[in-house]
This record gives sequence, structure tokens and C-alpha cells, in this order.
Amino acid sequence: MNKNKSIIRNAQINDIPELLPLLAQLGYPCALEDLEARFLRFIDNPGYGVAIYEINNEFAGCVAYSRSQLFVSNATRFHIEGLIVAENYRGKGIGKKLMLFVEEIAKCHSPAIVDLTSSLWREEATKAHSFYQNLGYDNKKHSAYFRKEL
Repeated sequence: MNKNKSIIRNAQINDIPELLPLLAQLGYPCALEDLEARFLRFIDNPGYGVAIYEINNEFAGCVAYSRSQLFVSNATRFHIEGLIVAENYRGKGIGKKLMLFVEEIAKCHSPAIVDLTSSLWREEATKAHSFYQNLGYDNKKHSAYFRKEL
């Protein structure tokens, strides 16, 4: 009999040490102090959140999202800032459950859109683009992503 206890819950500051390896797996390694400061700044914004998927008190994944109002539409935008499933838990539906968690929050602000960006290397390494497409997310190829770091 399988007695795995799984929950999705909001992250707390004391969760940061266990989030570090997940961020490293996503390609964003950082120091504990940096992530603690970033986490506190992030969740201090209304509509911003980090949710953790736990199985038997072990972190199996997390999703970070931000909410904003659009100027060009009546929709509320929820942007997936990061979705991470631990390597040993991939392919078990955890990423889908985390995305549905954010979608349920977004539905409370209808009309709403949920969007994200996914690096090209993620498709090669983990088939991330196929994962999002299977959840109903369209790749709007009529636009390009531009960025300037200051």
C-alpha cells in the first residue's frame, strides 16, 4: 500500500535551504543569503507567491508566480517565474499539479491569462516545451523576447 503524503503549500523563509538545490537544477544556483533576500522581496508583493510540492516532507518541486494587471487588456496576468521539479520526481505529474495550482488562483481573477517563458535548452534537456503544450499553453511565435540587463 502506497502511503505517500503529498501537499502543495506556500513557501516560508525557513524553506529556503531546501529550495536551493531545486534552483540549481533549473540552472540558477545561488547562495543561501541571496535567495533568502530575494524570497522576502518577492513575496512582499501582492499577488506574488512561491508554492512547494512536498512528498513525505521532501521537496519534490516548486512554482513561483507573479500577478499583474495588463494595460492592453482586461485580463489579469499570472506569470510563471519558475517551475522546478526535482530530477528524481520528474514524470510523475508534479509539474502539472503545480501549474494547475497557479491556474486555480488565476481563475479567481477572471478574466486571466497565465504565461511563461521557457529557454530553448530546457526543451532539449527536459522536453519542457512539450510539457507546457500538453497542458494547453500555446507558443505564440508571432513575438520575440527582448531583454536588457542593467
